[in-house]
Amino acid sequence: MKKILLAGTMLLGMAGLGHARDIVVAQSSDLRSSNPGVNRDGNTDGVILHIVEGLVGYNNSGEVKPLLAESVDVSGDGLSYTFRLRGDVKFHNGKPLTADDVVWNWSRYLKPETKWTCLSDFAPGGAAPVTGVKALDASTVQITLEKPSAVFLGLMSRPECGYTAIISSDSVAADGSFVKPVGTGPFMWDEWKKGEYIRLAKFTDYVSPENDGKPDGMVGSKRPMADGIKFMVIPDASTVKAGLESGALDTAEISPDLIPEIKASDKLQLIVARNNGKNLFYIQTRDKVLSKPGVRRAMAMSLDLGELVAAASNGTGEANGSMVSQDSVYFDDIQKQRLPYDIEAAKKELADAGYEGEPITIIANKRGNVPSFPAAVMAQAMMQQAGLNVQIEVLDYATQVDRRRSGNYQVISQSVAPRLDPALMYSFYVGNKDKNASLMWDDPKAVELMKAAYVEADPAKRQKIFDAFHELMLKEAPGIFLYDMVDVWGATKTLKGQPVWQSNARLWEVSVD
Repeated sequence: MKKILLAGTMLLGMAGLGHARDIVVAQSSDLRSSNPGVNRDGNTDGVILHIVEGLVGYNNSGEVKPLLAESVDVSGDGLSYTFRLRGDVKFHNGKPLTADDVVWNWSRYLKPETKWTCLSDFAPGGAAPVTGVKALDASTVQITLEKPSAVFLGLMSRPECGYTAIISSDSVAADGSFVKPVGTGPFMWDEWKKGEYIRLAKFTDYVSPENDGKPDGMVGSKRPMADGIKFMVIPDASTVKAGLESGALDTAEISPDLIPEIKASDKLQLIVARNNGKNLFYIQTRDKVLSKPGVRRAMAMSLDLGELVAAASNGTGEANGSMVSQDSVYFDDIQKQRLPYDIEAAKKELADAGYEGEPITIIANKRGNVPSFPAAVMAQAMMQQAGLNVQIEVLDYATQVDRRRSGNYQVISQSVAPRLDPALMYSFYVGNKDKNASLMWDDPKAVELMKAAYVEADPAKRQKIFDAFHELMLKEAPGIFLYDMVDVWGATKTLKGQPVWQSNARLWEVSVD
């Protein structure tokens, strides 16, 4: 209790100090490291997003667009990528971006001693093994691959990779140790008081990439509209609520059960934004009962998905039975298809599969910001109507994750963080379960389609791959996808702009009156 009270007192006290026009935002845990793509987690990625930029980045619909690059040209054989750099980019130390900076960064990332999270993706044997990075002139860089990869640019743009940030060599000391990120983003590193806050300062010389004046994922208009950003470390939800109500916080993620209260407030506004993450039921396809596709299809057909999603999401979600996000350029009419809600058909599937009332357990957790438990409760009631003997086991989140990773489960009610390229989303679920027990589906056809999506770069051909994958998934039902994740945030009514994107705070083009 003392810690909670101290956090609240510190928060209220700091609101009136220092930089009057900082945007103050809460996050649940401290930064792990300021080194992009090294010793990171989701909260760390969200802070780093404001400081650094890569050659390319995702837009809202999951397409990869130039960011520090002005253009990207791909050779006919798919092995060579040529990046022409923008001429208006400066690092936070005032130095201009050059091709040599890009070469230096890639050389550093590919050294094992850097401990880059994404090294395995770009090393030999990875999804996009890099064989060479060279400067063709002061503003042109060529990167060559060992084999064609349709996900090369998408992998570079991932938060887990630190956005493959191009930072100044001044970020690193003479002995190779990391000092601080000297990036090119709209905000720059200022101060880190561990366990309390991280402050970023406005980069006054920042120039947005070419855009139409609106924010668009990692690209688009990226003007810093405030003097700085202060990320307050506040793990306690009641302290976050008090901070929003008092005005000490400008914005923060909230528990969905606060939606009615936020809507009724004359001081606060509710911000709801869909992202590419997934809420779903993992199904252990090697379980004795659930190895039969008919049982799995019956589970899906017993769900009134619209009703379940409305209840589990507090009315903020929309049913989506596809692995592909509704906001993706690849979400077409085929992706909209899902197994019908039909109790009688579900009963017939169970009878044909020889199901005799064997118990099926859904593992859930009670974290307030995900629908794991309420979705499981709704599903249990609906599945029982079809004759399925469903039970719920509640575990703490860490134990639930351990059970999934070990493959020791029947069904898990799970939320999975955003991955903007469908092929990268597939890779979280599909593959050799003997080598990786955490994977959900090892159907040879599914694995073949996933591999094809990693290689095929033509959008029309990729669409056909994704559609074939979805149709196979409906037939086999290795899992039940419920709806795309939804970010639920509260903010003071003085805040202008959209402060959240893909579960991260995104505070460019955001201001406080």
